[in-house]
Amino acid sequence: MNDFNDVPLEFFQDYPEPGVNFIDVGCIFDNPEHWRLAIDTLHAKTDELHFDFILAMDARGFMLAGALALEHKVGFAMARKAGKLPGHAIGIDYKREYGSATIEIQPERIKGQRVLIVDDVLATGGTIEAAASLLRRLGKDVVGAAALFDIAFFKDKRALTMPVVTLRDV
Repeated sequence: MNDFNDVPLEFFQDYPEPGVNFIDVGCIFDNPEHWRLAIDTLHAKTDELHFDFILAMDARGFMLAGALALEHKVGFAMARKAGKLPGHAIGIDYKREYGSATIEIQPERIKGQRVLIVDDVLATGGTIEAAASLLRRLGKDVVGAAALFDIAFFKDKRALTMPVVTLRDV
């Protein structure tokens, strides 16, 4: 298999709430061939963004960002749900496709200046934009975002302030 579009996906209707068609990225992580293809493709597509650090979105973005950080030889930090990070953290409330949430980051963990945000799925863009706001508050340059999947339904409904790399429309 050479094309990420050929990777079979698993969806769960009405999860975590009625009306949501949830993409289970576990079907990528549990297959070494799919996992390698995802990371190799993300690595190639993000290379031109010239970043020196990655911010990983809670929680599936952690696995992607960790592997991508190793491939790019940069560090990464985690953006987490409120109350999950020890020490000093700053947060922001935001809207997402099925409600609202709060994310936090630890400012001292953001070691680079040019930051790439990594998540598993791009829907409304609310999570990525919230993370970008926190990074900009710290004076960081948000060079882009990357995700495995782009939910096509939301493409015309979102306004993103950075370039976004995705591997597959669903």
